[in-house]
Amino acid sequence: MKGKGLLPVLILTVAAFVFNTSESAPIGLLTDISADLGISEARAGFLISAYAWVVAIMSLPLILVCSHLEYKRLMTGIVGLFVASHVVSGLATGYWMLMFSRMGVACAHALFWAVATPVAVRISPKGKQALAMSLIMTGTSVAQIVGMPMGRMIGLALGWRMTFICIGALAAVVLVFMISAFPRVENDTDFSIGELPRILRNRRLLAIYAIVILLVTGHFVAYSYIEPFMLQTAGLQPGTITVVLMVFGLAGIIASAIFSKGFPARRTLLTLISSAGTALALALLEISAASLWSITALCVFWGIAITMMNLVFQAELMDAEKKATTVAMALYSGLFNVGIAAGPMIGGWALNGPGLARTGYIGAAIALAGSAVSVWFLLRGRNLEVESR
Repeated sequence: MKGKGLLPVLILTVAAFVFNTSESAPIGLLTDISADLGISEARAGFLISAYAWVVAIMSLPLILVCSHLEYKRLMTGIVGLFVASHVVSGLATGYWMLMFSRMGVACAHALFWAVATPVAVRISPKGKQALAMSLIMTGTSVAQIVGMPMGRMIGLALGWRMTFICIGALAAVVLVFMISAFPRVENDTDFSIGELPRILRNRRLLAIYAIVILLVTGHFVAYSYIEPFMLQTAGLQPGTITVVLMVFGLAGIIASAIFSKGFPARRTLLTLISSAGTALALALLEISAASLWSITALCVFWGIAITMMNLVFQAELMDAEKKATTVAMALYSGLFNVGIAAGPMIGGWALNGPGLARTGYIGAAIALAGSAVSVWFLLRGRNLEVESR
């Protein structure tokens, strides 16, 4: 990809990195946010849940409202809202001011991920569409490896508010490049709410959605509170926690490499690793807290399993719904965020009930249900015929 086609896609790649870094930033700063604002860790964790609920609920309505906007104008508006919301986060003097600002970020997030990949494909040179999509995913992966740990390090050194200010500053740079170098792209999206009934009659697709909701919910029951878990249950030092979280992100790159080489040839094996592996990792979380090496090894396995899950079931979705893949993916994204929202809420209940150390077991029970549906899917679900219109 050369010339004018490269820079706009790279701008979107950096934007993907920034958006995903912001989404995960509170996870690594829960202890500091709760202590500074004088709230419980469970209440601080609700920042993650509320963010995800807004993304889940608003993705479809927001994209319908903006369906006729030219893409450059839409993208600059999205990033502008993102920047302004982070300024408010950095100036937040209380819980509700921070919550309000995070809702602004969530609305920007919902719109961005609804259009980022289609726009990247549109602006890429002929024959380079797959490369454009892979670059967007690279931005997401790097955010998992570098973004959240870097945000945590900034927060530990300069305070959690500075983490949000730095994210907003990087987004402002993206906005400048977007205004100056992003091409005009006419919006010819043919997206209609009328397509939903047909999609919701696709029983194979519904099975995929059920699996994803259960696995993602189970994952986030524990992962949302992984920073206080490592601090209080595993007894790790703050700097060590940052390194372990980076290892978790690096495991996602390993999963991507395994997926690219093994799918679809080892489709069944990878599906089992992703679903049963996620449940197993959660079940072993408290046991792994016995030492630094055991919890690091678990995070590698856990990171591979949960990343593989996302890759495998997106691939399955594209195979299950070939006609309206974009609409099906929009629903996938929304339901994925339902899991992100439900997980911290259930985990917050666990903090006030069974306790922080037990979040893994509760998450494992939910993920195990997803694994059971996954096994059924492997035995029968893939062969389901889509009901006629």
